[in-house]
Amino acid sequence: MSRIALGGRFGEEDAGLSRARLDRFAERGGRWVDTAHSYADGRSERTIGSWLRANPGVLTLETKIGHPDDDGHLDLGAARLTAELDESRRRLGLECVDVVLLHRDDPARPVAELAEVLAGFVARGACERVGVSNWSAPRLAELIPVLRAHGCDPVVSYQCSLAEPVRPLWPETRSVADVRDVLAEHNPWLIAWAAQARGYFAGRPEPVSADATDPFATDVNAERRERCRQLGGEHGLPPETIALAWLLNATSATAVVGARSLAEVDASLDAAEVFLDPETCAWLADG
Repeated sequence: MSRIALGGRFGEEDAGLSRARLDRFAERGGRWVDTAHSYADGRSERTIGSWLRANPGVLTLETKIGHPDDDGHLDLGAARLTAELDESRRRLGLECVDVVLLHRDDPARPVAELAEVLAGFVARGACERVGVSNWSAPRLAELIPVLRAHGCDPVVSYQCSLAEPVRPLWPETRSVADVRDVLAEHNPWLIAWAAQARGYFAGRPEPVSADATDPFATDVNAERRERCRQLGGEHGLPPETIALAWLLNATSATAVVGARSLAEVDASLDAAEVFLDPETCAWLADG
């Protein structure tokens, strides 16, 4: 279960459901929780922090700092990032966060400057590991060796799932397709967000664009979903479990799932118990 991280609507859903989701996830051997300083105006971290205080040492956590404000302004200066991380630590009740990522990039800032800030967080014991989310391929290729020179083992986060979106899910976000060559060359730890394609395989897609269309709604993805339904039917599993099992078997990524109910938590964690050989993974992806 160490390769499945629980995300979702912490701070937006009922607090009792958040506690129940975390309880079930931990009871079934889940390890990682995903959140961010900006999620739900800080309520996400506060909700998770309340659970962590009541259950110390049970789960490990990844959070993100450095997100544009409501006006689109992004401040990745050292002072701002330090203030956000310290606030996240207070909300979560943690002296040292397991993983801290930069949520976005500011190409106007030198890579070396941002790498030094991240490495400084590790040096002062504010977090164990650092990395970035949604950076461009050239910037990521420059960052990874610099972080390693600072003694840090980088973590990166990109959208990755069996279904591939036709456009970014959010402004300035990227999928693994945008950085595939960099990942192959440098092999950082990859955290795959929207690992179940935002409900596409479960039949509850969450459109995020202004025209309310699903970025995963393509003929190729529909064929992949149908193959997941077919294989799942043979094994008594829902298609979203098969799609997540594909990610866990075909890649080495840690998968972030946005399970909204206890049943969805169970369906996600069931994927860790499904073995798919390379031929089956290729069939699910390409037919």
